[in-house]
Amino acid sequence: MQSGGLGNSIPDKGCLYNQISRQNRKKKNDGVSAIQFMRDLLSKDGNMYVDCLRDDKNIIDRLFWCDDISKLSHELFGDVLAFDATYKKNQYMLPLVVFSGVNNHNRSTIFAAALISNETKETYVWLLEQLMVAMKGKQPSAVITDGCAAMKYAIKTVLPDARHRLCAWHILINAGRNAKNKLFNKAFKNLMYDDYTMGKFKRKWDETVAKFGFQDKKWVKDMYDKRKMWATTYLRGKFFAGFRTTSRCEGLHFELGKYVHSRYNLRDFLDQYHICLNFMRFRELKDDCESIHGEAVPVTNLKKPE
Repeated sequence: MQSGGLGNSIPDKGCLYNQISRQNRKKKNDGVSAIQFMRDLLSKDGNMYVDCLRDDKNIIDRLFWCDDISKLSHELFGDVLAFDATYKKNQYMLPLVVFSGVNNHNRSTIFAAALISNETKETYVWLLEQLMVAMKGKQPSAVITDGCAAMKYAIKTVLPDARHRLCAWHILINAGRNAKNKLFNKAFKNLMYDDYTMGKFKRKWDETVAKFGFQDKKWVKDMYDKRKMWATTYLRGKFFAGFRTTSRCEGLHFELGKYVHSRYNLRDFLDQYHICLNFMRFRELKDDCESIHGEAVPVTNLKKPE
């Protein structure tokens, strides 16, 4: 897997020593090797988009990239965008930000990725600006995140017309940590998922908060202020491609974890990331083939008698 396939594996001891020597040289110039790797990809894919920012010490601060296939995926499926950061997947513990969506087979598809040194508002604004440049200005109609304040600011700044939805899973986890009341958590979950009218939602909310005495609880007040970002009542009629949570993002992290590890330097990380990306695309081609040549499975609403 590290070599990119059986045909590229090391055949004998002499080649092994040469490979170790090359790896040691790469570690001394890891940033240079990473940039050269991206340049090599650019030479093969003239439509690929890459941008890199360095700090005052000439160290890579932000690296954003997407290739031609990712651009096509975004053009077809970019109406709903999810993005999340995963950590400790390289030697420097740089967060990897993955921009993803859902394809026509209901599988996750990657639009772009970035390595960043921090998660400030300015960084996320820069990332979304690069995404808009790469995708020729096509904005999503909906964005799903885990509620990070820096992400929220960036979405409001760069994608003001997109409906921002908070991840339901993260909200329920935070409810357990902040409210610390199982009965309240159950009532809160009902408020999140049930399709009330706005008037009924307001009455139910007031009744629930009064019942548990949470009128002055800061987290509860904050969640009511954000109700348009998580309650089904206020999200009715908006297209989210089946997204309720960022679990798809976490699923991508699981897939990436099979290929990249915390011991990898930047050059090796980028190499392994693209091997993972190619595997996901192979799976998408397989889905296309099966949908075209496979036999349809008839489905009815009839239930099997018990």
